[in-house]
Amino acid sequence: MKLYDQLDYTSAARFANCRLHLPCIAFRVTDVSLSYSSSHETRFEIKADGLHDLLITTKEPIVQFSRTRPTQQTFVLVRPWDRSLLELPDFVDVPNVGDDAENEGDYWTPPSSPSDESPSLSVVKQEVSKLELRALRLLVRLGQPFSAFLLMRQRGGEYKRAASDRDIIAQVVKDVTSVPDPMDIRTIEIL
Repeated sequence: MKLYDQLDYTSAARFANCRLHLPCIAFRVTDVSLSYSSSHETRFEIKADGLHDLLITTKEPIVQFSRTRPTQQTFVLVRPWDRSLLELPDFVDVPNVGDDAENEGDYWTPPSSPSDESPSLSVVKQEVSKLELRALRLLVRLGQPFSAFLLMRQRGGEYKRAASDRDIIAQVVKDVTSVPDPMDIRTIEIL
């Protein structure tokens, strides 16, 4: 439930000052190995905390990983955040009732007496169990493979995307509960 709540309070992606502010789940890259295939493709084996090892194959080498230019940059693989994973209910706007007293009764419920608590208590319990089920479904979805971005940290603290001519598909190791706790949920500024 704590993870669900934390993700629920994550803001939407936005552009500001020529930068993308991307809410995401970040996974720290711990190792990058470079190799070449017989078909003139460059392969990068990437290890990241909490993810299965990745193999990124590109026709063009990613300059940041070339053997001639060793780098001390920090890299992260990120899962861009998608609020639809929370399964939040759609809110229906209550129509403006104005001065129509007949319709007002449809939306107003008088205070209940203490003897009426059991039906409303069961409604609260149903809502809590619905929320718990949504939280469990979220954990299952977070364990599924996802499209990731490989980002390089720049001197000013913002990030730049490392170009790849193919999608990077990542997957969490075993299950979401094995990912470092707490998950690194943040908004990253991308140039």
